[in-house]
Amino acid sequence: MRRWIATVFGASPEMLANIAPSGRLGKRVLINEILSLQLIITAIIGALAIAGLYWGGQWVLQDNYSRWAMQWTEELNELGAPLYLPNDDEAILRLESFIDKYPEIDRVSYYEAGGSVIHTLKNSPEITGKNPTIGAAKLLELESLIGTEAPYLVESSFLNARAFQIMAPVWTESIPGDGLFNFDPAADSPRKQTNLIGFVGLELDFSLFHNRLLTNIKIAISVLLLLLVVSGFLGRRYLARALTAISDLQQPIAELAKGNLAVEFKPAEHREISEIVEALETTASALGERDARLLRLANHDGLTGLFNRRRLVEELKKEIDNVTVNETSSAMLFIDLDQFKYVNDTCGHPAGDRLIRKVADQLKRTVAPAGLVARFGGDEFAVLVRGISKDETRVLADQVLEDMRRLAHIEDDHIFHVHCSIGITMISSGKFDHDDIIAQADIACREAKESGRNRLQFFSMSDREAEKIVADVGWVNKLREAIDNDLFVLRFQPIVEIETGTITHHEVLLRLIGDNGKTISPDAFLPAAVRFGLMAEIDTWVVTNALRVLAEYRETRPDLRFSLNLSANAFEAEDLTGFIQSHLEKYDIPPNAVIFEITESLAVRHLSYVECQIASLRKLGCELALDDFGTGYSSFGYLQRLEVDYIKIDGCFVRDLVNKPVDQKMIRMIAEIGQEAGMKTVAEYVQSGPTLALLADLGIDYAQGYFIGRPTAVPTTKSMPIPINLNRHKHTGLNG
Repeated sequence: MRRWIATVFGASPEMLANIAPSGRLGKRVLINEILSLQLIITAIIGALAIAGLYWGGQWVLQDNYSRWAMQWTEELNELGAPLYLPNDDEAILRLESFIDKYPEIDRVSYYEAGGSVIHTLKNSPEITGKNPTIGAAKLLELESLIGTEAPYLVESSFLNARAFQIMAPVWTESIPGDGLFNFDPAADSPRKQTNLIGFVGLELDFSLFHNRLLTNIKIAISVLLLLLVVSGFLGRRYLARALTAISDLQQPIAELAKGNLAVEFKPAEHREISEIVEALETTASALGERDARLLRLANHDGLTGLFNRRRLVEELKKEIDNVTVNETSSAMLFIDLDQFKYVNDTCGHPAGDRLIRKVADQLKRTVAPAGLVARFGGDEFAVLVRGISKDETRVLADQVLEDMRRLAHIEDDHIFHVHCSIGITMISSGKFDHDDIIAQADIACREAKESGRNRLQFFSMSDREAEKIVADVGWVNKLREAIDNDLFVLRFQPIVEIETGTITHHEVLLRLIGDNGKTISPDAFLPAAVRFGLMAEIDTWVVTNALRVLAEYRETRPDLRFSLNLSANAFEAEDLTGFIQSHLEKYDIPPNAVIFEITESLAVRHLSYVECQIASLRKLGCELALDDFGTGYSSFGYLQRLEVDYIKIDGCFVRDLVNKPVDQKMIRMIAEIGQEAGMKTVAEYVQSGPTLALLADLGIDYAQGYFIGRPTAVPTTKSMPIPINLNRHKHTGLNG
């Protein structure tokens, strides 16, 4: 059946075989599936119609056979009555004439009242043999039928339902003689007198008629099957024509799935297909706009529209290859704005953004068309100039300096003059890769700043600098491997409440596993990570893994809290709060179980922006700490704008606190201001009992350091590892 369907409708048997009985579907062709369903439904309806026709016809035929048989019996009864009278020679002729008209009558036999045959007429010469005498039991049964509504006995064969044998009594009826003049026709029911004179028997066979009917039914079935085939063929043709528009969509959609958004769709005549085509075109257009937007975001800085660090690195790689092949020279300029923080501090972060955009526009005008300008991060820019000599590069850099000196930015009645420092490295071979080139330009820029700012400096390869570049590039490779292969580890240092000795939370510290298996402090690798733009990935790793570990420990220690350090890159990310919220929800951690630390220098450098990020994180429910307080700008006015929960005093004030009265006064002042501002104070680098006792006397709330507890692989318990007796270590020689 399956192969027949495949032949008629053009589908391979293997294709149809993909429709597994278990319901697991392979790849199917829509038109074949529709037509197969159509054929199955049509076949079922046709089969039911044929069965109904056949069985209904059989029932009607049986009913007709019975009625015909009864009718012929009555007529033969009347026609055969003269056989029981003497001297009626024409009776046989009338009987023969009658049965000749009905070929279904095989034989007619007449019997006398005793059951013996008196005459037999045959309609077919093939019929042989004599009718037997009627038995006594059947005679009694037939006699009982006299005068009834159906005075005959019908017998048929189960194996041949088209053959009948009918027996009927032949009798006469008369009214008793009451005298001609005494007869009363108005009597209610004159008694009749019956007289049995014999029996008539018929043998009927409707096979000829039935066979003709079956032949006609077979012809009708053949015609119906032919119509099914023709309708299937025509249905395929018209459905294929109607579904051509859908088939035409297959290739464009496949191209669209491959990312070819310039694909064209054929116009469709039908409304539904036309709407699908329109939706696909709209989708392709939206995807194209989205890809263009994502490509721009991936390659351009959101604030200035310049190329970003990633795109600069791509262009730099190409230029290194070009210089190597064509033996030309190019230049990389690293530009850092001088004293840019004062704009942010004085007028706020939006003013700094406006200045950055103005500087970007000026740089593009100065170095166009040969130079490619990129924003490297913050107030740092990079310029890649192709096909330029060292002398030409110096002229161009001088022009940049001059244009920056003439650039004035007015903000809130303040006039800011923009100066910059420029580090330059020449690209003349493939000896150094892109990381080396960027590091060289950065080193030259820092030398320009150290030499007095507002000047340019070419990179010159000294032994010390060469070693530093090699070391930095080596760190980049190690950090990249650590990020990709989870070679970082976390350590946890307790922070204790001085008054009670209770560990309230732990600071999470990052370590790198070295080649020898030992852990490496972040002081060794973080500068290279900052210089080569890896801090964003490191921040992501720290937050993700620290929160995962915190969730695991809180299953048995539900009061455990972590304090995490975040870099400038994290606070510059617009989705910082959303990222943290998603991970808190993922690990089912309450926000108040996490404290985020930001250094004072970073907070002041991007004051307005950091202020917004802190407010967003506090709204989420997290707490904030201002780290390394006292080492940066040390302006207590910043505390009025930065709504942090903790002030962490830098260790340089704590390390020799017992012997330095000035540091004691500084810490007391920080504690008092923190208390007035509603902020808790934390002293770092607590190395001894006397120092801890002195911090308690100065009003500091929390302490952290080796005396409290060293960084460990597992967070310590709530009890102090070393008992604290403040009275025993109380210092009596405080000044102030």
